[in-house]
Amino acid sequence: MAFAETQLSKIAELKPAIGKSHGRQLWHYESGADNIAAVVTAGYFNGARGIIKADDRIQLVANNAADVRLLKVTAAPEISGNITTAALDGDAA
Repeated sequence: MAFAETQLSKIAELKPAIGKSHGRQLWHYESGADNIAAVVTAGYFNGARGIIKADDRIQLVANNAADVRLLKVTAAPEISGNITTAALDGDAA
């Protein structure tokens, strides 16, 4: 499968740290049958370009709810290039 914007929802807006121009967002994403390895592939979230920003967090529910991970968005170029993520929960992706 592929990224489905209808499965992405914003949970919260995290306050910016002092000196930062914007805060991070906390997202929830249900990937359906896609496994974690597919979702953390560079470019999976490109359909959310302009919505997801670097340093945002994504609570990922994958493999039809069999796996849950917390991801950090490591890069989110607005025009070209891939959105990339990394696991935050200590688990290998």
